[in-house]
Amino acid sequence: MTTVVTQPMVETGVVLRGVSKSYPGVKALSDVDFDCRPGEVHALVGENGSGKSTLIKIAAGVLTPDAGTVSIAGQSVARGSIKQARKLGLMTAYQDTALVAELTVEENLALSFDAIDEPRPPDLRKLLRRFDLPFPINATVSALGPGARQLLEVARAMSHQPKVLLLDEPTAALDMRLAGHLEHLVREARNDGTAIVYVSHRLEEVRRLADRLTVLRDGVIRGTHDTNTWDVDDIVELMVGAPTELEFPPRVTPTTGAVRLEVRDFAGAGYGPLSMSVRGGEIVGVAGAEGNGQRAVLRGLIGAGHEAGEILVDGAPLRRNRPDKALAAGISFQSGDRAAESIFAPLPLVDNLTAQSGSAMGPLGVARLQRLRAMFVLASRQFGIVAASPFQPISALSGGNQQKIVLARPTLRQPKVLVVDEPTQGVDARARMDIYRMLADAADHGVAVLVNSSDSSELAGLCDRVYVMSRGRISQELEGPTTEAEIVRSFVSAAGVEEDGGGQAAVSSFVNRALGGLSSRIPIVALAVLCTLMALYTGSQSDVFWTGPNLANLLLLTLPLGFVALGQQYTMLSGGFDLSIGATMSLTVVAASITLPDLGPLSLLRSVGAFLLIALVVGAFNAVLIGLLKVNAIVATIATTGIVQGVAIVLRPEPGGFIAPELTTAFSQGVGFIPGAFLLLVALAVALEVWLHRGRGGLALRAVGFDAQASDRVGRRAVIVRSVGLVVCAFGAVLGGICVASLTGIGTNDVGGGYTLPCFAAVFLGGAALSGGRGSFVGALLGALFLSLLDNATPLLDVPNGAKQAAYGLILIVAVGSYAVAERRRGHGRGR
Repeated sequence: MTTVVTQPMVETGVVLRGVSKSYPGVKALSDVDFDCRPGEVHALVGENGSGKSTLIKIAAGVLTPDAGTVSIAGQSVARGSIKQARKLGLMTAYQDTALVAELTVEENLALSFDAIDEPRPPDLRKLLRRFDLPFPINATVSALGPGARQLLEVARAMSHQPKVLLLDEPTAALDMRLAGHLEHLVREARNDGTAIVYVSHRLEEVRRLADRLTVLRDGVIRGTHDTNTWDVDDIVELMVGAPTELEFPPRVTPTTGAVRLEVRDFAGAGYGPLSMSVRGGEIVGVAGAEGNGQRAVLRGLIGAGHEAGEILVDGAPLRRNRPDKALAAGISFQSGDRAAESIFAPLPLVDNLTAQSGSAMGPLGVARLQRLRAMFVLASRQFGIVAASPFQPISALSGGNQQKIVLARPTLRQPKVLVVDEPTQGVDARARMDIYRMLADAADHGVAVLVNSSDSSELAGLCDRVYVMSRGRISQELEGPTTEAEIVRSFVSAAGVEEDGGGQAAVSSFVNRALGGLSSRIPIVALAVLCTLMALYTGSQSDVFWTGPNLANLLLLTLPLGFVALGQQYTMLSGGFDLSIGATMSLTVVAASITLPDLGPLSLLRSVGAFLLIALVVGAFNAVLIGLLKVNAIVATIATTGIVQGVAIVLRPEPGGFIAPELTTAFSQGVGFIPGAFLLLVALAVALEVWLHRGRGGLALRAVGFDAQASDRVGRRAVIVRSVGLVVCAFGAVLGGICVASLTGIGTNDVGGGYTLPCFAAVFLGGAALSGGRGSFVGALLGALFLSLLDNATPLLDVPNGAKQAAYGLILIVAVGSYAVAERRRGHGRGR
């Protein structure tokens, strides 16, 4: 093996010099020098936790190094500047992807270009056709399988025609067909002069693609080599620091044994009907090209997407198929979508490890610390988990170490059936062997093991039998020890079966998209129907309701709540919220009582200045507390409420001060009984709705609300978007306060307090979610109109105030519950 000792300076690719990075108790990188030249693939390999992902994220600007420099195309990059790195031409495809799952493929592509102020390509469909992606551009990313999402992540990075391309485990979730397609794309990019940094645990893949290879161990570069000077065993030894056995564990294929898992006429979203069985002591594989139902079948075993058929464990039928019942029956399922379904990111390692251990952790549901430590020590030794403490958050670990934690769970509670999806995805060579031994050991102890893997060589070396799937059905069963070539041939022979179902898949995709579009409009339709029914009923019971003065009064009373609801909807879309809106409205009314005795030019100038100052100061103060100081939003906005309310009380201790009477007249003027201000409110809501779904800023707002980390990784900083949202919310509260001032006519320091809860009710009725990303400006306005209608109608119907409040709460619960059910059904239709 020949080690390249010196390298020429690289000015046009990516260069990292003297890079170091430490975490509490861990030295992730130590004085690392690394470069990649234009027109080459430079592979970076190492064990899980060796520092590869840290190095990639420093180059991409996601992480800030403790020391060292990064330059791209000869220009230095400011520390931790994702946007600058991307604008200089460095694009990254992350192993865990930076896609926003709730957005469509097209929206994710558009977001990537918008974030760095690049013009969107005129035809995104044509752009994707160049990459020959096996899914439509209007598909929602959450509807794609892990392999399809990974391919999209790479294609999105390549669509920018980057100077430097960082690929972090790009084929970890891909089957052989998609992996081969990706290799072709990588070669094309290299031939176009792109500098490609390629991180992978698949060393044979690295051998085929890489021009150079660098080994990283314990945060230190152990050598850089030409690819024609090494073999797999030598590189693995450099990676782990010692010779490592790379053979599958020897096993005797079981010839007898009772059937432990049996499914009959099994069917669900994207698969079936099918039947299969696994005997105790047997490892059975599930193979197939990406998207042919193999993952859906495994999920169906615990009730996710299961619609028909029977599951038997040791001959006993599983009566109610859901995750807790499946676990109690002896089925342990470990998902291949680690980040979304397998780990609890904020919780410590030991809690993630023992999530399925039940009474083994201690009596009466109490976890004993001594037992937890013992469990962690056992798992760490068996799987080589690298962690500073059992109590550090699992999110601080590398992807490979997270995978080890997930796969160690079943060893603490020996199941009857072990179901594992992609067991070695993103795992280094030594850990891969540890996992194979764990699966083999489980089978040797009588457990029925069912494994889905996109790695055909893994299935061939590990499994006693393999079911091959196509279009959601079993197309072939490979008995006895098989080979990788035989499994691949079975994919090819099943291709016709897959193509036959294309029409059905297209119809299903169309239906799911239609349902998804409909579910987002359910709040608007439901509120419009509710408002109509209530108005018709009230009008039939009261002669006053349909009179012009009453309708005008109803719309005037809607104005304050409508404006503040629009502002609150904006910030909730970004994933934030503001409890200080009532106090801000009160301060606005107080300010109007001081600065606006009439509508003369000087009074208007003073008032506009005061109103702008209130909105900017309150919004900016909340943004500093929440965005920069990381204060919890509830605590921060409650604190702001106290301060703002205190200022209002100081300025106006008692009600007093006249507000220009002409203001009430100005708000009342309009078309017929409809005030002009209400028409302006409607126009604003519609404009914001169009902007939300058609504008670049609206796309960024939804993306940040859905997934702040993914938005940050493409250069759209979530903290800025959320800070703007808080300022907009304050402006909405000020506008609402001006409307209240027109109604009261005098300064009162507590008049806005009654709008806080109705404001949240209006946006929730309009389909908003505290988690962010969802909601409608038109829906929020309709929610405000409905609540005002409820206030207007109840006196006319002689409904007691207590009954009105009860109805108010009941309607809100029913509405929010209905939207939640619609979202679950939407997700079920996508096979989530």
